[in-house]
This record gives sequence, C-alpha cells and structure tokens, in this order.
Amino acid sequence: MDIQTFITNYREAFGTQAELPIAFWYSNQPEVTIEKVNGCLFKCMKQVRDGKSISLSNETITCGGGKFYTGFSEMPERVPGFVSLKEKYKKTPETVIDFLQELQVPRTEYTYLHFARIDKIPSFEIAEGILFLVTPDMLSGLATWAYFDNNAPDAVAAPFGSGCCSVVTQAILENRKQGKRTFLGFFDPSVRPYFENDILSFTIPMSRFREMYFTMRESCLFDTHAWTKIKERLKSVKKAASPVTAPLSFPILPGITLREVTMADAAAIYHAIDTHREYLRKWLPFVDNMSSVADEEAFLESVLHVPSDRYEPIFGVWNDHDEICGLIGFHFSDFANHRTEIGYWLLPEYQHRGIITTGVRSLCQWVVKEKNMKRIQIRCAVGNKASNAIPLRLGFHHEGTERAGELLSTGEYTDIHVYSILKEEILAER
Repeated sequence: MDIQTFITNYREAFGTQAELPIAFWYSNQPEVTIEKVNGCLFKCMKQVRDGKSISLSNETITCGGGKFYTGFSEMPERVPGFVSLKEKYKKTPETVIDFLQELQVPRTEYTYLHFARIDKIPSFEIAEGILFLVTPDMLSGLATWAYFDNNAPDAVAAPFGSGCCSVVTQAILENRKQGKRTFLGFFDPSVRPYFENDILSFTIPMSRFREMYFTMRESCLFDTHAWTKIKERLKSVKKAASPVTAPLSFPILPGITLREVTMADAAAIYHAIDTHREYLRKWLPFVDNMSSVADEEAFLESVLHVPSDRYEPIFGVWNDHDEICGLIGFHFSDFANHRTEIGYWLLPEYQHRGIITTGVRSLCQWVVKEKNMKRIQIRCAVGNKASNAIPLRLGFHHEGTERAGELLSTGEYTDIHVYSILKEEILAER
C-alpha cells in the first residue's frame, strides 16, 4: 500500500479540494510535544487538519472518558453517572455499565496515541485506522465503496459512543478480530462543537483498509455517471478557509480552565444551576426563570447567534473532570464607547480558592487587549459580600451606589455597588 498512490486516487475520486484523511496509531515515543488538552481530545484536530502531528497520552488527555476510550486508563467511577444523569445520553447509569461491559474497551500497552494527516506519515503500516472527516456527499462515496465487496448489513456501522469511542475504540476492537466493519461517528453532541456542522467521522480500521485500498478504483468512485455528478458538486463547494475554530480556552489555576461556552454546554450549565438553585437564586434573579435545558439553550442562542462585532463571550469555569463550576461573562456592552460589564457566579463547593478573582483578572486583561475595551465595570448587590470582594481585590474603583438597582427573587429591591477599572489601570498591573 503506497500512500502517494492512495492520495492520487483519493483526489481523483473526491477532488483536490477534499481534505486528506487522518491516520492514528500508538507507540512508546512521542512524535511531538503537546500541552494538556482540557476537555474533549478532538479539540486538537484543527492542528492535525492543518498538517501538524499530535501525540496524546494519559498525562495530556484530561477527559476521563477520553482516557478510558483511548485505552490509557480504567473507566472512572463517575462515567456511568455522568453519561446518564448529566449528559443524558443513556437512560440510567446501569445502562451505561451494560454498554461498556458489552463493548469491552481494551487497555493499551503503549504510552502515546498519535494523529497525523496521511501525507505526514511514512507508511500505512503504522496505523490503527484512517479517519475521514466527511460531508454527506463524501459519505455517499465512502459508504458505497465500503459496501462494494461486503454484503454484511453492518459493513458501515454507527454504534453508540463518544467521538473517541466511535473513532479509536471501535477501530482497535475491529483490528483485533480482523473485522470488516467501518464506522460512522461524531453523533455525540459533546464532540460536535469542534467540527463544522456538516461534518461526521468515517473511520476505516486497518483490518478493513488493507482490503479497500485495492478495490477503490474498481468501485463506483471511478468511471460511473452517478458518481461523476456528485464529484462535480463536490468541486463546486467552496472549501472553508479553515476548520471551525474551537472555543477559546485557557487555564487559570491548577485543574481549573476558562472556556467559551457553546450550545453543547446548555445541559451542563442548566444541571449546575438546577442542583444549586436555592443557593444561587438569593443574588441571581434569573435563576427562577431557568426551569429547563430549553431555557438555557434559548439564553445561549441569544448570546451566541449575534453578529461578530456584537458578540459578548461567556466563559465556563471547568474543572479537570470537564465539569462546570461557574460562569464568567461579559454583558451590557457599549461597543461604540468601548465599555463593557463583567458578571460571574460560582458553585459553593469551588469558592474560596481564588477562582473568580483569577478568572476575572484574566478576562479583563484579555478584553482590553483583544477587544480594545477602555472601561470594564462590575455591579454587585450591597449585601453580597463575596461578590463585592472581587472588584475590591482587583483594584476596581467604587464609583457609587445605585439605589434599588435590582429586583431580587424575594420581591425586594437591593441597592447595587458600581465598580470600574480602565484599560491603562489593567495594563499597569503587568
């Protein structure tokens, strides 16, 4: 199997605009060094699509499910409850356990899992599988090619699983039994934010790719009227300038990361609010209006689907188990005058660790440099001592007090302290 021959055939079949597929494999030596990946390991795929190799390990993957499905660790005890009760991908934790017992995810004996575009690897022989990122038209060709010499009803399978399960785990299991299945994936809502909305994964394990490599030119992909029409349409689709940009993310403390929220985070945010409703509603009147995941989705829709020059980012505070601890975000911005306001809340079990102080400081520095904001303000109910401590600790100026500035969930009005800090004052801290 020659890589260059395959690339030539692939581009002839799907057009020169088609992205090259990605190989993945294990070894005990890193190809490159990579920092920790907070959350889904597929955040790194943009680098791979741009032509860079990545090497992941038990130390650099922070998602417990990702470590498990890639074979680096045993299943964390929290996974069944997380998948069922929090993500609601399965009805009960017991259903998750039954699924995993049936699946039998294998442990790897290797230290590193690598991903690289096929033009960046020396040979197909190192690979466990080949990952294609496909649109519906591309999937039409790949699936039809997979069925060309295989009448089995599961020649193209779409089993339940996370993104890493549908790509890596299924390929490893199929290779171990020298199977002939290929796998559709990226149905998991948790992985979708890191890819375009018309992209799915199509993975060919090497046990199957070694056969399909030799049938490609015999299949419908060459010299057929039907595929020619699809191929023309593929050529006419303008290729995106770059893959979808992953949400902005940066660590602020050990085990704590800020990450822009996406629509996929709605359920996690609602769950955090709902399970701490009585605590949060004292100072956050919106809590009483948040009665379902749909309410959180509607809120995120209003925040995220706006023109880019009016976008006010909200950052989730995430721990190293990819659980949300709180939110810090911008609102009430006056873009014409380069003014914005920052708000925050944090679950009680994460307080008194400096998380909000550090997060607000980081976002203030970010917004003056990246968004050219001149003034940032924070408004706090006068009785909320913990909230008032944040701007005071960070050098904000107390400008005054709004009388009856906010209506609380109790039906009572509270006065509001107003604090501000200017761009030059933030930059002077450095």
